[in-house]
Amino acid sequence: TLFLDEIGELTPPVQAKLLRVLQERQYERVGGMATLDADVRLIAATNRDLERGVADGGFREDLYYRLAVFPIHLPALRDRGDDVILLAEYFVRELGAKLGKGDPGLGRDAREVLLAHQWPGNIRELQNAIERALIVSDGEVITADQLGIAARRPHGAPPPSPRVEPPDERGRDGESLAQLEKRTIVAALA
Repeated sequence: TLFLDEIGELTPPVQAKLLRVLQERQYERVGGMATLDADVRLIAATNRDLERGVADGGFREDLYYRLAVFPIHLPALRDRGDDVILLAEYFVRELGAKLGKGDPGLGRDAREVLLAHQWPGNIRELQNAIERALIVSDGEVITADQLGIAARRPHGAPPPSPRVEPPDERGRDGESLAQLEKRTIVAALA
């Protein structure tokens, strides 16, 4: 089984080569002389509308029909309703264990922001938001502020620039700026 991600990004010359492999079930290695058999099942994924790509001339029609044997449409994260909470909870558990933060759970405000967000980056954006929240959290319940996402950003709008605030001269329990920086770096590395 061969998985090709972002198949919609292939250039026309590469599309032609892939089509040849799919039709003839043979290929040559780069720099090789021997013809080899391609005994593979192909699974391809894209976030582009390939039918529109065919109509616009950006994607080969014959390749499209070779690939579209059994299409599966997965809706964007923004169209999946409460699934975003289930996925976020999964990432909190998995990433929390990996980062040594346990399973702090999601606060009510975090859940509201997760549901309201448009998720232009889909699952990768959600995973990164949860990882960010776990990194900056102190092991307590994850809050909306820790997620680092805007609650209601229109679809297609660029993400906000991250707000960076200078640290106070004294950290928690009277630690110096140098101690605070060291603790933050050590936690990030861990």
